[in-house]
Amino acid sequence: MERIAKGRRGLPDRRERHRAAGFVVGSGLLLALALFSAGCGRGSSDPVGTWRGLVGNPSGERVAFTLEVTRNGDQYVGALVNGEDRTNSTSGSFDGKTLRLRYDFYDGELTAVVVGDKLTGAFERQWKKQNLRRDLTATRAPAAAFAPGEDAERISGEWILKVGEAPNQRLWRAAFERRGGEVRGTIIPVSGDWGRLAGTFDNGRLALHRFDGINARNLLVQLTPQGTLEGTLDLGLYDPVRKVVAERLDANNKAAVASLPDPNNYTRMVDPTEPFRFSFPDLDGKLVANTDERFRNRVVIVSITGSWCPNCHDEAPVMQEFYDRYKAAGLEVVALAFEYTGEKDRDLEQLRIFAKRHGVRYPMLLAGTTEDGEAQRKMPQLVNFGAYPTAIFLGRDGRVRHIHAGFEGRATGERFTRLKTEMEARIRQLLEEGHGENE
Repeated sequence: MERIAKGRRGLPDRRERHRAAGFVVGSGLLLALALFSAGCGRGSSDPVGTWRGLVGNPSGERVAFTLEVTRNGDQYVGALVNGEDRTNSTSGSFDGKTLRLRYDFYDGELTAVVVGDKLTGAFERQWKKQNLRRDLTATRAPAAAFAPGEDAERISGEWILKVGEAPNQRLWRAAFERRGGEVRGTIIPVSGDWGRLAGTFDNGRLALHRFDGINARNLLVQLTPQGTLEGTLDLGLYDPVRKVVAERLDANNKAAVASLPDPNNYTRMVDPTEPFRFSFPDLDGKLVANTDERFRNRVVIVSITGSWCPNCHDEAPVMQEFYDRYKAAGLEVVALAFEYTGEKDRDLEQLRIFAKRHGVRYPMLLAGTTEDGEAQRKMPQLVNFGAYPTAIFLGRDGRVRHIHAGFEGRATGERFTRLKTEMEARIRQLLEEGHGENE
């Protein structure tokens, strides 16, 4: 898809999109990239503080980000901040010139040179079978870089996003709200939410962004007199910027609501009368299969996951919670992980880091890689699989009773609470069934 040029249906070009992101704004709004005065800087010998800047996507787009650096003795911690979300580094160092922050759970590292009030460097991580580098620049910023701006209630609430153009247009959900001087929100494809986005609403223009080490994304839209939001959505990576039109999710657009993909009916079994089969090595290299005694006459949740997937990090603590609560009653949980590199030792190490981070005590199996077509080859019983994570609920007879694509995390608010409640109700129902009985 071609990039959207200036003047086409009134959509902004790249410079205008950057203006929308809060880099050049009016109406008394403080610069989102506040150039803090040199007199307030700590000097090149101390990276501690709040930094705001731009991180680049391979597509050429740039996304606003916030980094908060703290120090405990010789150890430095860098938090990538997105509203209430904080992605903290697992280790960090500073040698008087270069700041290094390691994010082990994403196999990534931020390296930057600090000179006075300027930080310049890159965030690098493994992406599939290659190294992905995103250049970044930032300047020191005061603790609060956002001012209230105009009434954000005009865009608060739930919306339906039409992303792209026919015949490849997608329908996604979105929700926005005002939090003090910021606007926060999330976007919810069928594969799960994007986490919290944060930004501004000023002069009718909504600018939200997120950089969490994995994803770097912008939503830049204008509120029209008709009450719609129109502009662009940057999906990150190598994806082209897409046109987006949003309508409020209410009784007036029931047809659009009905057309939204349903995560409960997205992925299905080729033959639902068959038991779901798996057989892959665990973190110690031991083969674990659905026919093992530990799964016999047990309710099983199979989580298709990956350590590189933010939504999978959201789902894992919930699965562990269910496992702890219902294991004695007959529940088992098993994760089938598809990792990036295909290098067995490296992929296993990432899964160990994932398990340690979330206190996972159910088995995690290395099922394969994210190479195109591999998941289908390893799980040929599934039709239309494509969301990480995907939760498969098996009855005591080993047959699939339900499949939920994606995971709506804490950023979705009530939807997160409702999903947990629905999952727990399904677990309890399956546990109450006798061996081999149907729903």
